[in-house]
Amino acid sequence: MTRTFIYVSCAGSREIDVFALDSRTEETSPRQRLSISGSPLPMKISPDGRVLLVGAKAENTLLTCSINPDSGELALLGSVPCPGGPTYVNFSRTMGTAFVASYGDNLLAAFPLDSNGRPLPVGQVERDLPRAHAVVVDATDGWLLVPTLGADAIRIYRLADDGRLEPNVPAQVSVRPGSGPRHLVFSPDNRHVHCLNELDGSIDAFAFDAEKGTLQLTSSISMMPHGFRGQPWAAELRSTPSGEFLYATDRRSSTLAVFSVDSQNGQLALFGHYPTEAQPRGMAIDPSGRWLAVAGQLSHHLSVYEIDAETGCPRQRCRLATGEDPICVEIVALP
Repeated sequence: MTRTFIYVSCAGSREIDVFALDSRTEETSPRQRLSISGSPLPMKISPDGRVLLVGAKAENTLLTCSINPDSGELALLGSVPCPGGPTYVNFSRTMGTAFVASYGDNLLAAFPLDSNGRPLPVGQVERDLPRAHAVVVDATDGWLLVPTLGADAIRIYRLADDGRLEPNVPAQVSVRPGSGPRHLVFSPDNRHVHCLNELDGSIDAFAFDAEKGTLQLTSSISMMPHGFRGQPWAAELRSTPSGEFLYATDRRSSTLAVFSVDSQNGQLALFGHYPTEAQPRGMAIDPSGRWLAVAGQLSHHLSVYEIDAETGCPRQRCRLATGEDPICVEIVALP
């Protein structure tokens, strides 16, 4: 039987909340509240599901927690200093390297990992990345994309076998001025990339060449609700494992936008908008593609939705209190 656990980083109360999701009963319950010495913000579960990587922004540290395979509970393994405040953390697919993007310090840092998945002292730092907001690895484990909100561009790096980062040629692709690229996802077949733009509430679709590491813009679509008159403040972008549906959150309208994805060309079609938690900053989808969890930064609650397999429509199943200022959500399914 697969056990599913949801992790929520709560910066205000300096904790990571752990919830257990029972797929048979469709119930979610609190499992653990792990206190952290710093303010946890970005998180990422390792590809093998054994480790949770956590960035503490104010303290500029990278924390590692083990995941108990039976209970889903966390145990702190240690930490290493970061050259900048972590905004986004990630692993290479082979778990040879961990990456940190720093929005406030305009950099990308690479950390070698030991055999237990724990980061060692920083091995490489790439600077002059204006408002670096994310770091995402492609399916070949050979390319790294870094949206730089301040430059309205996506930086492209080749990931060498020894974990070193090398700027691609060309080193970046520029997007519309003022759009503010924030988060992105690869399609399951590695042929397409979708990038959520924070400042204009749009999603750009790119064709991705995995041999050359290049991006070509193919279309753009708004994620904002019809009739919305405020300034967009887009937050999170997630895809179902099948790649059939894409979900985006906006913090000012507190809405969840749902899109269907054309697998042939990566084009998006809007399915609808759904009200969700107040100022939804973090969101995650479980590996089965059945469950979606959204945390409200102002509501201090987590909503868990069941995704309709045919339409992608999210149906709320439960709502639970979290710690203060929930930022990031991650979900793991353990056999």
